[in-house]
Amino acid sequence: MGNSPEKDVEALLLKERVFRRRPGEVPYPLDFSNEMLNYDNFDHMFFKNCFKSLTMNQFESPPAMVLDLGCGAGYWAMEAARQWQARRTDNTIIGLDVKDIQPKLHKLDPYKDIADRVQWVHGNLLDGLPFPPNHFDLVRMARVGLGVPEDEWQFVLEEILRVMKPGAVLEIFEEDLIFPYCQASRRRPRPTPLNVDLLRTDSMPSTRSSMTAFSATPWDDESYPLDGKKSSLSPLQESPTSTFTSSTISHFGPRSAHSYKSPFIPQTPTPPPLTNSFQAHPQDHSRLKAAWDAMLSSRFLAPQLITVLPFYLSSWFTDIKTHPVLHIPLPRNSSSDSRLFCPSDEFNAFNSDQFTLTRSTGSRQSDSDDSFSSTSSNGSSKKVHSWAPMHLARTVHTVKACKEAIWAEYSKLYTPELPPTISQARLKEGRRAVISTQAAARESFDQAWGNWENDMTDRIGMRDNIMFQLLWAEPPGERPDWRVWRNNLDIQPVQENRDTCRTLRGFVAWKPK
Repeated sequence: MGNSPEKDVEALLLKERVFRRRPGEVPYPLDFSNEMLNYDNFDHMFFKNCFKSLTMNQFESPPAMVLDLGCGAGYWAMEAARQWQARRTDNTIIGLDVKDIQPKLHKLDPYKDIADRVQWVHGNLLDGLPFPPNHFDLVRMARVGLGVPEDEWQFVLEEILRVMKPGAVLEIFEEDLIFPYCQASRRRPRPTPLNVDLLRTDSMPSTRSSMTAFSATPWDDESYPLDGKKSSLSPLQESPTSTFTSSTISHFGPRSAHSYKSPFIPQTPTPPPLTNSFQAHPQDHSRLKAAWDAMLSSRFLAPQLITVLPFYLSSWFTDIKTHPVLHIPLPRNSSSDSRLFCPSDEFNAFNSDQFTLTRSTGSRQSDSDDSFSSTSSNGSSKKVHSWAPMHLARTVHTVKACKEAIWAEYSKLYTPELPPTISQARLKEGRRAVISTQAAARESFDQAWGNWENDMTDRIGMRDNIMFQLLWAEPPGERPDWRVWRNNLDIQPVQENRDTCRTLRGFVAWKPK
């Protein structure tokens, strides 16, 4: 490494480590499931086809000692051992993961021939690697961004450098931490202050079994649906009906509410009407997106990870190569005429240079630098669209696996805005029970989550894909929830959609000899 002033400043900053977590703590918000592991396998098969190899770097002979960090269920390690055994039988592949979810290969007949060359080690890579220095010829890590805080990447890379042999290869394949949704799905009005007359929340009865009031946000006005048309969701959800009184005047801002009590409060007030000003459009997922961002921030996870990784890599490695950023477009809703599926070779749709490794500048890069959109290559977007639904499904299941962590941040953001839920059940004293603002927040979250899931399921279009590819007819029976949700929306096709469901990039670095 050179002794330039820039390198000296970087070295000084990187040594000043500030721990934001306790030793042994894992900031991973994702709950594992078999379905998530299946999508890991899809990723492996997709990128193996993209690079025409198990690795981004083309090795003359298989590496002898290999470390797969964040190996998950170990699919890559097992396939590497199987594929390389014809060329080398003395190599060892070690998979390290914080979860003990890897198969016991000695007990599985199809894998007994590689069981002696594959080992599983369990531990937290943030607390150091349990291996001696200069030990591995290849270290790889893929999609561990949800488990590594941004301020700890430099120490993870320093530890990786320690266990690598001189001249060894490091491969990293990462993606931005995206919450998928269409930002252009509806127009947002200009923020305007709202003065709404409301009852005091601790004395507000209801004529329904339960009622939850929501605060206003700058773009929650139902008068701004797509193309000026109101959506109809009566089969799925109903807004409680009530009437406002002048007993309390509340001034709601984006994050706070101040109530002023009037001199008179009626003994048995009629339930206040719930205006539509707080009701978000079913395709407005901005609150969930804010909770997702808050979840990442609370764990100090970098949402645009592939733009900051070059900086950290250049702090420890001098020879770094990468390929252009791969943007996977967000599929459109089922109303779009452009959502066509083509069974031909999808990989031909990528630009010929998409997966060609070139030398990296080592600085933070913007999303527009050296990037290719999969919708613009070779003038053919239809072919790539047949892959986009699977990539969206992968991203959606990643977000769904973080649901409780997202809810924790959602409740912090929006519970102060929401009056408590009031139960219709009468107590012995004849009074209604105030449940809690937490119940109101959960009701709001569940409704927003259901809208987002239905929106994404419609965009994935798995049923349409299967029917198109296999020429199957529509199966009989009740319509799925997402289809009912979709049919109650008047969605006009978005002419230009720049939203993405995945943004990915690979990096290859060499340890100096």
